Amino acid sequence: MKKFLALLLTLCLLGTLCACKGVQAASGEQEQHTVTAPTDDASFVYQPEDPTLVPAGGGKIVLAAGPEGPEGGADAMLWQGVQTFADAYGYTAESQTAAGNTADDAEEALRAAAESGAKLVVCRGDAMGAALYRIQGSYPDVHYLLFDSEPHTEDYSAYTTAELVHCVLFQEEQAGYLAGYASVMDGYTALGFIGTREIPGIVRYATGFLQGAEAAAEQQGESVTLQTWFADTDETNDAIAQRMIDWYNSGVSLIMVSGGDLYKSAAAAVNETGAKAITTDYDSTDMAEGLLASAVKCYNAAVQRELYSFFTSGTWAADDAGQTETVGFINGEIALEAGNPWRFDNFSQDDYRRLYEQLRTSVLKVDTYADLDTLPDAPNVTLNRIM
Repeated sequence: MKKFLALLLTLCLLGTLCACKGVQAASGEQEQHTVTAPTDDASFVYQPEDPTLVPAGGGKIVLAAGPEGPEGGADAMLWQGVQTFADAYGYTAESQTAAGNTADDAEEALRAAAESGAKLVVCRGDAMGAALYRIQGSYPDVHYLLFDSEPHTEDYSAYTTAELVHCVLFQEEQAGYLAGYASVMDGYTALGFIGTREIPGIVRYATGFLQGAEAAAEQQGESVTLQTWFADTDETNDAIAQRMIDWYNSGVSLIMVSGGDLYKSAAAAVNETGAKAITTDYDSTDMAEGLLASAVKCYNAAVQRELYSFFTSGTWAADDAGQTETVGFINGEIALEAGNPWRFDNFSQDDYRRLYEQLRTSVLKVDTYADLDTLPDAPNVTLNRIM
């Protein structure tokens, strides 16, 4: 009898251990879904926490894209996410392309999308935000998902978000931090930052870049220089490329560029000089070997998650309707993409994963700044603002 009880106790303990192991495995799978540091937004496929919640299917999703269309820039990542979701759950995916960059052009594309029978229209950027401000109450059966903006007047003097609209903003400072930290850890200590304009989203990239560089410089015992300049244009031109070339020739080893078509100037500059650059928003490393990495917003991942949330109920949830959501490390929706194969020499993918987890769990902090008038304390980084 004693042997039987001992055997029974042993089996119970083993069963408990196996059960715990199973729970850990399940927890590990969920943990992997939510916190694994992303390195390739293009390959992301959303896995819902509750796979029994299946969207009904049968509706139409329309992407209202900018003038590059659904195959270019950030809209290409949104389009990939829309198509991936539509294919998985039985929806129809279509796109409408704006004729130009103005709010009037965006409004025309949004109206065409709404009048095509869309249940949900996806769009991105300030031109779409200004256009959506005008029409968001015009189509009572159409919902909207707006990235990188909120519905606003063209002069930004007023903001109003209707119940049919949900907005998603990214924490650019977090992506900038990843880039600044990785750059200094990889040995680049003479840095530059060039943005299109001194506006909040671009400034957040810049100040995040500064904070990441400072953290790595302190850890490495390095002194870092960072010079900044805003080009006051979204377009690429020879003068901007020459400015980058001049910086490289004067000793700058890596420049982060942010906004508009500046990545094209960066590609031209690194091809001529052999120097390095980091771009933002979406992965553009395939344009030049010298584009070391891209500090990206994971549009593909974010739009799939938002579509799943919307279509499981057929409308925006109460805490999403008319509201703005800000995403970043916690959602795994910002990233540092460094080509395939990985292009950093001394900053490994394991280093990146450790850094991402430290930031996600707030072991390391990134502060938010909307302008350059008040900046974080950075004793190891000498900042030179070029006007």
